[in-house]
Formats: sequence, structure tokens, C-alpha cells
Amino acid sequence: MALALLINRTFVGRGMARSLVFSPWAVSGILTTTIWILIYNPSTGVGRYLADFGIGEYGVSLLAGADSAFWALVLAEMWKGIPFFAILILADLQSVSLDLYESAEVDGAGAFRKFFSITWPHIKQAVIIATLLRAVWEFNNVDLLYTMTGGGPAGSTTTLPLYVAQTAINDRDFGYGSALTVVAFVILTFFSLVYLRITKSKEDQK
Repeated sequence: MALALLINRTFVGRGMARSLVFSPWAVSGILTTTIWILIYNPSTGVGRYLADFGIGEYGVSLLAGADSAFWALVLAEMWKGIPFFAILILADLQSVSLDLYESAEVDGAGAFRKFFSITWPHIKQAVIIATLLRAVWEFNNVDLLYTMTGGGPAGSTTTLPLYVAQTAINDRDFGYGSALTVVAFVILTFFSLVYLRITKSKEDQK
């Protein structure tokens, strides 16, 4: 949302800024993996500089530590996925009439007042849908985890979908893998219904 609000403003180089924000979404999953493995490389990437600040150890990749691997993957996945949702929210921002902001300024409304009274009501549904889509996609995310860590080290980045893939493909236990897929489907369905019910209830209260 912050990125969408930023690139919705008028400034010199906005077209270039939008291209930079959206570009990670066009990068394939395998290429994303390669980029971030190079970034986390302890010899040539940022790992050596992070070690100077006490983050990680010299000569040891962030992906090699059970405590750091998960957050390293979170950062990589955020870089990959955020642009899509910035586009989604930006599309709603483009539909907000500038006359509303001009009227608010005449009435003496500040930046925060304009955001919560004008911007937020227009983009709220987009944020709700984006959050739900993000949760579902991240729950089912396998490619980045599989190619970067394979679920390691010590299972610290093993998620249910990745475990299903490993069980079905590596162990060739397709029956158990299928059963776990059904469980994952039930979990996602329950979460989605509860989330939509909660957001709808809040909307009805207003």
C-alpha cells in the first residue's frame, strides 16, 4: 500500500519508479531464486556486510542458519510478490476523483484526514482481496522454498505444501500426499471463509 501511494503521486521520474516497482513481478521464480542466492552469498553478496553489523557470521550464508533462513526467504518472497499488490491497489487509487481531495483541502483537512476519509474507503476492498490472495498464495508457495533451501536447514523452512511435494515426489507416497492436500484445502477454505466473514461483519457495523 505504501508503494502504491508513493507511485500514485506526481513527481519527476514517476514512470521509471513504477517500472522498478513492478519489475520483480515479471521475474520468474527460478531467476528470483538465483538472484537471492547470489545476494545471500557470504563471499560476494550482502552476507559479508551484514556480518559487519552482527547479522550472521562471516563465511556463512543466511540460508544456512536455522534462525536466519526463514526470514531470508520472507524477504525474498516479499520482493517477488509485493509489486502485484501494489498494482492492484494503485488501480483503485487511480479511480479516486481529485475533486474530493481538493474539496478536503478547502475544508482544511490534512494528509492523515484525507487518507482515512477519502483514500482508505476507496482502496479498502482492494486491500482485503490482496491480503486474502497473498495469504493463499504464500500458503501454497513451493518453488522458492524448494529451490533456495529445500525445506532446510533442519526443517526450519518446511511448510505443509512443501512437505506434501516432498512426500509425494521424493518418497513416492502419493496416497499420503493426496490426503495432506485435502487437509491443506480444508485449512485454506476455513481461513478464507472466516477472514471474509470478519471483514464483512466490520463493514456491516459501519
